[in-house]
Amino acid sequence: MSVYNSRYYYLNKVLLSIVGLWPYQSRLEGNVMAIITLLFAGGYSGLELWSLIAGITDLSIIIENLSSTLINIMVIGKMVNNLYNNYKMKDLLDRIEETWKMIPTGPENEILRNFAEKYAEESRSYTVHYALVLYAVWISFSMMPIVISRLYTFLPTNETFETKYLYRVEHVIDVEKYFTLLMLLAIIGIFYIVSIAIAVDSVFVLCMQHNTALFEEVRFNMERIRSLDCVQVEAQWMLKPNVANDEAYHIIIGCIKSYKDALNFFDVLASAYSTFFLLLLGMVVVCLSFSAAQLLLLDNQLDAIIRIVALNVAEVIHIYYLSLMSQQLIDYSSGIQEVIYNCDWYAISLRSRQLLKFTLLRVTKPCQITAGKMYVMSMENFGSIIKACLSYFTMLLSLR
Repeated sequence: MSVYNSRYYYLNKVLLSIVGLWPYQSRLEGNVMAIITLLFAGGYSGLELWSLIAGITDLSIIIENLSSTLINIMVIGKMVNNLYNNYKMKDLLDRIEETWKMIPTGPENEILRNFAEKYAEESRSYTVHYALVLYAVWISFSMMPIVISRLYTFLPTNETFETKYLYRVEHVIDVEKYFTLLMLLAIIGIFYIVSIAIAVDSVFVLCMQHNTALFEEVRFNMERIRSLDCVQVEAQWMLKPNVANDEAYHIIIGCIKSYKDALNFFDVLASAYSTFFLLLLGMVVVCLSFSAAQLLLLDNQLDAIIRIVALNVAEVIHIYYLSLMSQQLIDYSSGIQEVIYNCDWYAISLRSRQLLKFTLLRVTKPCQITAGKMYVMSMENFGSIIKACLSYFTMLLSLR
């Protein structure tokens, strides 16, 4: 049975299959699901982009439509990036499955099993919570016009209710006449947009957590050197013991092989996301800035306030989610350096010390997911993004 049918990864498989991004789907099934996804998500986003271009001379239309338009483009870009790097994603998933198949082959892999199960469970937990939050945002964002219209139907009020869509589109299409069709397109389109974001981000987290497990296994095995019986380095013959009896040497060799596998996995993962993350961060700053400005321009419009708040919450959680996973990888990959410093290097053979020196040269450089090789995805820089959004938000307010 494939590991992706297990409880750890089955949700990732379902989410990716819904939007046609599961690498192990048949070509026909994958193409059909991808076309359906792009049809609805692209149809909803295309209408919003059309309304933005048509109202480009109206500042209020720009403020109200720009942020959500960029978010839609960004999410569709996620899907295009995933399709473009499909062979890399399949390679990463193949490596994960090979790791799980290798685990039962010997008792020496019991440590790897423990870490793989631990971080696979964490990945599943992150995916479940992330999906719940974003699908809640989907419901609160897309259903608000229907809820408000029904409230005005049942509430005893003499006020006339003007039908409003999720964004400014009345200048290109008759909202009153096509309200039902527009809302149907919005509900289905936003569902697919949210599903793309959840599926792509969750598989990114799946790979990051597995990479973290590989680094954690290396760190744990390196710590075993401290528990070995220390040799007396004063005795010259103990500095060059027989290779077969040099337990520390064999542990370090195993750690180097495991570390090399973890680095290869990281290189493929980083190359699949690096370029797109640069575009993503730029769009996030613009989206959050315009959304916050739009929020202050509203005048007691409860439905619009709820939609914008939901949109901002989703964006902040989205970038926080990616930054947190990237920070975790930085911490665990750089933690190996501290373990090497703290091991009893003075009590092992000369050949083992030489290996530790070369290993230390590489582990001093932590593994970092970058945006276009210019910006490091981390919690520190997540704070910088929020500060930049507040700065641009203040600038937009000054232009009122």
